[in-house]
Amino acid sequence: MEQIQKYIVRLAQNFNKSFSEEKADFWDCLVISAADEKQKDCFQQQLDEQLKNGELPRAPKYLVIADCPGSILGSGGSTFHILKQLKDLFGNDLFHMKIWISHAGGSSKRLPNLSCTGKLFCPLPLEIEGKAITILNLKIILTSPFLKLMKNGGIFICASDDIETYCLDGIESIVEKSNLLNEDGIVAIAHPSSIAIGNTHGVYVIPEFSKRDENCWLTSCLEVLQKPNYSTMKMRKALVKLGDGEERVYTDSMFWCGPKLVKKMVTFAEENGDLYRTETCIYGDFLACMGSRPAEEKLYLKSTSDSSTIKGKIASHFGETPLNIMVLEQSHFYHLGTMPEYLENLNPTSELFQTLAMKPIAQSFCRKPSGIQGIVTTSCLEADVESMIGSVMDSCIVNVPVVCERQTIVSHCVIDDPIIQVIPSCWMFHTAAVKQENSVLYVTIAFRIDDDLKGRVEQSRGWKGTTLEHPTSTLWQARLFPGLGTMSQSFTATWRMVSNREKNEEFVQTNTLQRFSMEDIVKHKYIPAMMQHRENVLHKISSRA
Repeated sequence: MEQIQKYIVRLAQNFNKSFSEEKADFWDCLVISAADEKQKDCFQQQLDEQLKNGELPRAPKYLVIADCPGSILGSGGSTFHILKQLKDLFGNDLFHMKIWISHAGGSSKRLPNLSCTGKLFCPLPLEIEGKAITILNLKIILTSPFLKLMKNGGIFICASDDIETYCLDGIESIVEKSNLLNEDGIVAIAHPSSIAIGNTHGVYVIPEFSKRDENCWLTSCLEVLQKPNYSTMKMRKALVKLGDGEERVYTDSMFWCGPKLVKKMVTFAEENGDLYRTETCIYGDFLACMGSRPAEEKLYLKSTSDSSTIKGKIASHFGETPLNIMVLEQSHFYHLGTMPEYLENLNPTSELFQTLAMKPIAQSFCRKPSGIQGIVTTSCLEADVESMIGSVMDSCIVNVPVVCERQTIVSHCVIDDPIIQVIPSCWMFHTAAVKQENSVLYVTIAFRIDDDLKGRVEQSRGWKGTTLEHPTSTLWQARLFPGLGTMSQSFTATWRMVSNREKNEEFVQTNTLQRFSMEDIVKHKYIPAMMQHRENVLHKISSRA
């Protein structure tokens, strides 16, 4: 971990220096995908704000590209759609450009405190030049070293809800060989991982003879397995034995495509309209069909033998694409896509927290810093607040003494009602703004950390037995939360509901207030009001400096 930490500190310092000098080789265009036009507008407003505040390099072009209306494309269809849009915008210049793409579309149902603003804009307890940064800022820094391997252009693809840390000492030897990489193909980053991580990710099967002790090295790939169980990993020879007998695998994360492959992908997108009628995954359906093993031996191709489907067409068209793996022996992959993962990684005791030298209190004012054992990011705590380890507060204003218990997320909330003394453990609170005709209402949502928002209400520990005004099938659709005129009123109302639930007191909803579900909130979110709240928080913090 120490080696990775030193490398990342050095990387951030060098990046900041080149950023300020505006001389460095950099992406020609950074693209963020969005599920629809409303999400696109939301992401664009946040991008514009970061650019205005000088938090992003100004040299490249930033684009947010929404999926086709009425379509659920997945990361696969979205990638092809993005490339088609970029071809319309840049013409043949596209095939000489270095394009960075992050897939950020979707509702984030497993991390609802980021459903409105997007996981890519998740604030982190990590400061650069005194400002807390987002996952977007961090990913731009962490992916910058790969630019030198994309000499002739191409597209670099990454997700929005993970963080990869690594040490690239030794990458110089790969840079020297980079001209040997086929422009028709792909280079994918691989991380040494446990069997358990391999069960839930893509696993690369590499030739036995290619394994070596170097920090960074290139190899070909025989096959890509998708979320394989142990017996499949063993049968397909994906397991790597260490000196002490421990077994591990190499798992996927980011990858880039050479310019000739990009051109081939654009042509495929233009010729196959059914790309926009079936959800596909850029990892599970695009990468998964590749590898040097004969087609008839690949597990993925056996499941997509019907070439009439779009997945079959992708496999048939791209299955012979050269796939090189860049193994990073000193690297780790962290997923922040669920509430438990978010709390696990944004914790002072976590490996990620220590590797990135995060801070318990980042760009915040705390009247009683000694009471903070959890994480506080871009918040103004005017009263004596105690946050227990394992809790996270971000973008909050707190004006009354409060104890934030373990395993609790409190996001974009204003707390100033003296009745509120304890925020109970294992709950997530988040306040969002919604637009109703000409008025703005604030809705504070609250869910148990272990709630499945895709599951039925009666299965939720937090809201089981709740009498609903509008019966519903899933927790995501349950109209549980009242809309009120201020953020403070909204938080108090929802906090009372949760307190009743914690005391096993039945809470019967009445018709006196309009109530919203998460589905309603995402549909009617009003980002300007949420950004105004962030600005208010930062103003309060600066006034206390």
